[in-house]
Amino acid sequence: MKTRLETLGSFLLQRHPPNGINVSAEKPFSLTPLPYANHVRRFPSDISFYEYDILEATLSQAFVQLLDLVISTVRHDPDYPTGKLSYNVLMTLEHLHLIPRRHEAYTLNGGNHIGVNSLGFAGMLLVKSEGELEAVQGEGIGKILRSVGLESIHEEQIQGTAAEAVDEVSIPPRGSIL
Repeated sequence: MKTRLETLGSFLLQRHPPNGINVSAEKPFSLTPLPYANHVRRFPSDISFYEYDILEATLSQAFVQLLDLVISTVRHDPDYPTGKLSYNVLMTLEHLHLIPRRHEAYTLNGGNHIGVNSLGFAGMLLVKSEGELEAVQGEGIGKILRSVGLESIHEEQIQGTAAEAVDEVSIPPRGSIL
């Protein structure tokens, strides 16, 4: 039986990317089957052997690269609430995940609010009663995460980057004889 990929936890349990997702240690990617925007960077396989300075630089570069994509995602959402940027971070031994979010909580049927933090995007929501558990099960984790998260525009972001690079190459510098 095939299960739908709705949370990062589903991805982490697979231990390999879903079909059609190209993963490299140098480039961010998105888990496109997830119902919300997400930005992921795989760490180099030998990262556990890095010296502290190189490890710090590698992790910092990965975080800033993904944070830039989070900011770009937020800028493309005309309904994003004004105020401070909201996102979640998950880090494993193999990946860094940044997930932009529109809201910090979700309102269940019946009016109860359930907070959604990084663990929520990994598939673990904290419920405080049997009633909340039943409401979460009834609405579905995918719907909840989609509601607090943003729509993915990762492919547009990647295409935009490639188009900008082509534009830069195709525009001859001043004084060029081309």
